[in-house]
Amino acid sequence: MSYENMIFDKREHIVTLTLNRPDALNALDTRLLTELGLACAEIDADPAVRVAVVTGAGRGFCSGGDLKGAGFAEKTGGGVLQNPADHWISKVLGITKPTIAAVNGVAAGGGLSLALACDVRIASERARFSAVFAKIGMSVLDGAGWLLPRAVGLSKALELLFTAEIIDAQEALRIGLVGYVVAHEQLVERALELAEGIAANPPVALQLTKNVVYDGLGKTYPQHLPTQWAAQQKNLALARHDIVEGGRAFAEKRKASFRGLES
Repeated sequence: MSYENMIFDKREHIVTLTLNRPDALNALDTRLLTELGLACAEIDADPAVRVAVVTGAGRGFCSGGDLKGAGFAEKTGGGVLQNPADHWISKVLGITKPTIAAVNGVAAGGGLSLALACDVRIASERARFSAVFAKIGMSVLDGAGWLLPRAVGLSKALELLFTAEIIDAQEALRIGLVGYVVAHEQLVERALELAEGIAANPPVALQLTKNVVYDGLGKTYPQHLPTQWAAQQKNLALARHDIVEGGRAFAEKRKASFRGLES
């Protein structure tokens, strides 16, 4: 499908999603949130897609919710409790395939949450991060209260939320918010290199691995084991050919060619 505020670029097994409201630092308005949800569904429904990269056009990754326009406080604070499955962060987290945030500039509020909702984060040297909610008089939103402690630990997450300070890319790297910091001009290239390396691995196994890891958060090891076992059985049922190919390639000292789900 076509998108108005997002660039959806699919090349072989990799989709690059570029938020495309550069004049607003890719702030999240209703249209962009709708398109983001549709893009997440499109990625998950396409068996050819193995990895998704999320980035922003222009100077910003995503500056969070669009604060312009009347009624912002009412729109963000009122209404009824949303069905969790319908929340936009749930849709990003619901992508069953590996996701990479290529943070090219400011990632604040909901933009920080978007980066956190991706499995792997790589930052430009120009990236800046802020859990800005307190600065605009709001309690934490957009899943940041759930996501941030899992990335940087409880105490550091609370510090970032309480102070709403802006941190640079190197500090984000130091506290584990991102895994890499690269030269700005190399960001997309490096993100795509990482994506290509992931995409070369068995896609069914990686999707199952993602599910096993996220399912295990907050569980004891005995509680976790049944999920691991179920994933193993599902991998055998859906992609035994990739397991066979992996073993043969290892024995023959060659690069494996994984097919994923067969039609």
